[in-house]
Amino acid sequence: MRIAERQVGDVTVLELEGRLILEEGEFPLRDCVDRLVGEGRVKIVVDLRKVTRLDSAGVGMLVSKYLTARRKGGTVKFLHLTARADELMHVTKLAGVFEIFDSEEEALRSFTPGAAQA
Repeated sequence: MRIAERQVGDVTVLELEGRLILEEGEFPLRDCVDRLVGEGRVKIVVDLRKVTRLDSAGVGMLVSKYLTARRKGGTVKFLHLTARADELMHVTKLAGVFEIFDSEEEALRSFTPGAAQA
């Protein structure tokens, strides 16, 4: 799992690439989000466009890091779900919990108070 990190204003965008599966992709994501939250950077967008494989452990890690950010007053939002990620989000009913976007601009705008949600 490779993670490219960039700042857009006060939002951190994480572009994941590779497999988000048990004992392979989950630990880099955990460590990255824990570091960001520890630094007070709690507005996070996770771009899943280049995730080639996602299993239940990967979904569990997404839930865990969402909760980590929420406990510190922030949130994790998701961008560009692959077909598999979209399927898993719907099967697990997480699509109704997470904010999921098809456009980075919409995801970033959603952090602005009073912004119109798509």
